[in-house]
Amino acid sequence: MRAVVIICAALLSAPVSAQQDGSRFYPPSGCTGQLTIQSRSCQVDNIWTCDAHPGHSWRMEFQADGPTFVSRIDSETQWIESFDLFPTSRRELALPADDPASLTELLETGIDSYDFTLRTPNGPVRVVGYDRLTGEKVVIDDEPLLVTEFSARHEGTSGTLFELSGNEYVSVRHRRFIAGAYSGTSAAGPFEDDQSPVDFIYPGEPGFFTKTPLYDCEASLARYVPALKGYDQ
Repeated sequence: MRAVVIICAALLSAPVSAQQDGSRFYPPSGCTGQLTIQSRSCQVDNIWTCDAHPGHSWRMEFQADGPTFVSRIDSETQWIESFDLFPTSRRELALPADDPASLTELLETGIDSYDFTLRTPNGPVRVVGYDRLTGEKVVIDDEPLLVTEFSARHEGTSGTLFELSGNEYVSVRHRRFIAGAYSGTSAAGPFEDDQSPVDFIYPGEPGFFTKTPLYDCEASLARYVPALKGYDQ
């Protein structure tokens, strides 16, 4: 837990200097901001890379009430580790995975299955499913994206935690999944959400690394959004 405290302190509690804008997020030392994605469902994601971990990238999710989630993936989009914030808990990929997620396989063959386990504070969680390219290509805010369909099941020690399916997007440029619309079921009942991207913002553009989501914020306050493979990475 000490590592989690250090990470959160570095990311969230650093003082704002006279040269910094308090409305912006700043990545840790040795890291470089790459992209900000404003999405539906009152969410904005800031993505960065760090010199110490070539090929890996981090994402911090902000909602209306502040930061909620931090995650790290590798170049194949494997879920390396993630942190839910306030209260803080950590998930970590157990290696080796039975069937690792592979963006390369998805792009080369059109489909990729996965079967991996996450270590969590409540015990291991097995994630099983697939991603498939639909063949559809879209451009959102000048960003070329491939459309996927996916289905995933999260299993805990006492059985299935939730199942979900829907569509996501793949950015080949950033080697990353980006959430779309999905639905599923859990012990709490059925759920659905649409976290589709609206704006892609790069360094030097207005709104880059903002902490403030812009879209659907009032409507999203009562929604239940579970962790999902492909985006909570």
